[in-house]
Amino acid sequence: MKHQLAEALHAAPVIAILRRPQIDVYACVEMLFGRGIRLIEMTMDSAGAADVIRSVRRPEGAMFGAGTVTHPSLANEAVAAGADFLVSPNFHPDVIAISRAHGIPIFTGAMTPTEIYNAMAAGADYIKVFPAATLGPKYFREILGPLASARLVATGGVTPENAPEFFAAGVQAVGVGGALIPKRNEDLEACAAAADRLLEAARQARS
Repeated sequence: MKHQLAEALHAAPVIAILRRPQIDVYACVEMLFGRGIRLIEMTMDSAGAADVIRSVRRPEGAMFGAGTVTHPSLANEAVAAGADFLVSPNFHPDVIAISRAHGIPIFTGAMTPTEIYNAMAAGADYIKVFPAATLGPKYFREILGPLASARLVATGGVTPENAPEFFAAGVQAVGVGGALIPKRNEDLEACAAAADRLLEAARQARS
């Protein structure tokens, strides 16, 4: 599963974040996967998150994970529901241990050099750095000076407009919620356009 995640991130380094959505989740997920997004997370503080994780259809090469996994109990719930990966905003060694025990990749939340190093040492596959927009792309570039092996994911305030700066700073991927996921079903077309712009930003950063 970790190899599949690496391939998905290489193909499309954008993680769509569904946090307490008020829309038709299945229609949104189908549209995002159809546009080329490979990774979608639904936060565990969303109503019926485990049921969605359990039932959503994944196209070949796509993955659907659980976000806001702050505690071991949520990690176990997400694993039982069939999450393809876990995302946590904080560093909890037991959550990482659960992911490793089940062979499920994890994005662990950390911000300072010490937190990032400790999360990596504990076995985190990727480091979710939040809030990215507040910290700014320069922060990521400077962190990667002494911690060059850190696989950082910029999350929090990332938009199609500023995503190119984060890719240029060296992040492995960006996590995007509010700037991508619509609040109304009528806005799914705008969501599709935002997904296209994010993926194009990633392609240009690698060209």
